[in-house]
Amino acid sequence: MKKNSSIIIGIIIMLFSSFFQMSCATMFLRCAGCTISEAYSDPTALKLVKAAVGGDSKKVAELVKEGANPNHLEPDKVPMLLWTICGQNVEGFEALLKAGADPNLGGTGHGRGQGNQGGDGVSIVYERWSAMTFAAGDPDSRFLKLAIQYGGDLNSEKRGKKAVAGTGLPLIRAAFEGLFDNIKLLVESGADINIHTETDSAPEMAIGVRGRFDIAIWFLEHGYTYNLLGLAKTAEGRAVTRNQPYKEKFIDMLTEKGIQFPVTDVYKELHKYRELPPGAMQDIVYGRKGCRDFPLKPGRYNDRTCWGGEMPSGSRKQQNDI
Repeated sequence: MKKNSSIIIGIIIMLFSSFFQMSCATMFLRCAGCTISEAYSDPTALKLVKAAVGGDSKKVAELVKEGANPNHLEPDKVPMLLWTICGQNVEGFEALLKAGADPNLGGTGHGRGQGNQGGDGVSIVYERWSAMTFAAGDPDSRFLKLAIQYGGDLNSEKRGKKAVAGTGLPLIRAAFEGLFDNIKLLVESGADINIHTETDSAPEMAIGVRGRFDIAIWFLEHGYTYNLLGLAKTAEGRAVTRNQPYKEKFIDMLTEKGIQFPVTDVYKELHKYRELPPGAMQDIVYGRKGCRDFPLKPGRYNDRTCWGGEMPSGSRKQQNDI
């Protein structure tokens, strides 16, 4: 009898501990610059979002049936779906979608919070971001799969005026975070592989931010054709270590498509200022060597740039940097 009582007490303690941990996690959750208690001023909406981030699908369904709105939104706040991504709760995310939450809805809230954006345990939300946009930058691809399944716009752009790294295009978000699985999922689901902003495209983001030439290769292999010259310029100037073989393959692929390297003005004019033996430029373009690995020509001094500076007459400046 005493043994059975101990087992029962142990089970109760475990259940209480589990509930307490979940409650604390929900209580102190932050998303887009707010705590969960600040998510909404409307008490019914607050109950619903707390149930969702806690993964209580049954409670979500009950509250919506009683009149709670899964698309409730207030000034300077974000949609409920984004809260479940910050809380990394797929069950709550799906429950809201089943209840009618719109994965394309964007709010005016913004800021930092919890989550796992890019795999680093934190998140940042920009104005007008939808759940579709936010999910594209999360390494747990289940969020993105569900958002797409429930009508997420593959090519939508929900963003604020000042969003730069915060571009709302899902494919560019996934590339910015270097999330290969999300990139493949979006393209295979019908996203425009050539989609771009005035300044960025997905493979440019993958290379420029993450040095992911393997991702850029995949884009070329799957029909990417937009502004190859601009892509080549980004690639030429991006130094890498671990992904060096991928960079060389990528440069070769662009060459086969008609791009003539070097493409940047710095490297095009480099022969005027540095002593470059045969094959040196290819090593520089590939990234095997840097421009400053080669000596400056007479009359130039080391100013820590590729070209060096023009040496003033009678100057005793150090000419070379090797």
